[in-house]
Amino acid sequence: MQWLIPVATAVWAVWTWAHDHEKERQRERVRMAALYVNPFLSACEDLQSRIYKLLELGGLDSLRRRYPDGSFAEETLYLVVRFFGWSAAVNRYGPYTQDPQVIGLVTSIRKAFSTCSSQCPVGPFNFFIPEQKALGKMVMHSVEGEYGKELDTISFYEFKNLLGSTPLSDSEAVKETLKILRSALEVEEIEGRERLADAQNHLVDLLSYLEASEGYSLFAGVRRKCRTRATGRRLADERSGPSVAVEAAAIRA
Repeated sequence: MQWLIPVATAVWAVWTWAHDHEKERQRERVRMAALYVNPFLSACEDLQSRIYKLLELGGLDSLRRRYPDGSFAEETLYLVVRFFGWSAAVNRYGPYTQDPQVIGLVTSIRKAFSTCSSQCPVGPFNFFIPEQKALGKMVMHSVEGEYGKELDTISFYEFKNLLGSTPLSDSEAVKETLKILRSALEVEEIEGRERLADAQNHLVDLLSYLEASEGYSLFAGVRRKCRTRATGRRLADERSGPSVAVEAAAIRA
């Protein structure tokens, strides 16, 4: 029976190592979430919320009342650029660097801002991928934190100051975006709103996926999606469905 002693010792050593390893893995997961996932979720939520309020809840009026100097335009641009910065960080660091769902949804959001077509020509909110990367890097910086050097974004006020100097002051996409936000009186006058609606739809999907994975939500209710051209076509098809069915039935009769 003496052979049981070394066997039991070995089993205990393996169990202890596995237990400690799992505890360390969980600590590392918490650290990565604090450094990258949480601020990325916040950037996604702030951006989708601003877009939805602008396009679906008449947000232009309330923003003008809150910011009579028109600085809500710079703030909205800041939310877009902050997403560019954190999406690049999450693609490079954290627990979702190889997650196909996150990669696919982030790519779809970036495409919403970078794509142009005959229906949505070059203009406001149209940032091509190289400019997205450059803008994202401009708002990210390193700070000392609990875990040593940590990534963070510059404040809105720092960003606002940067807008007055190159290269931001030379960017046509930046200038057109700020101009349309300041000049539009109604949501229908916001040129490029289709890009915003597409991006918001993908942001809602991304938040739903990440929050389900993380086990908590930044929003207590159910997020709604902005209407897009695809939504309009689908609703039109649904409305025409019964009429088509009735007409077909009449023909058969």
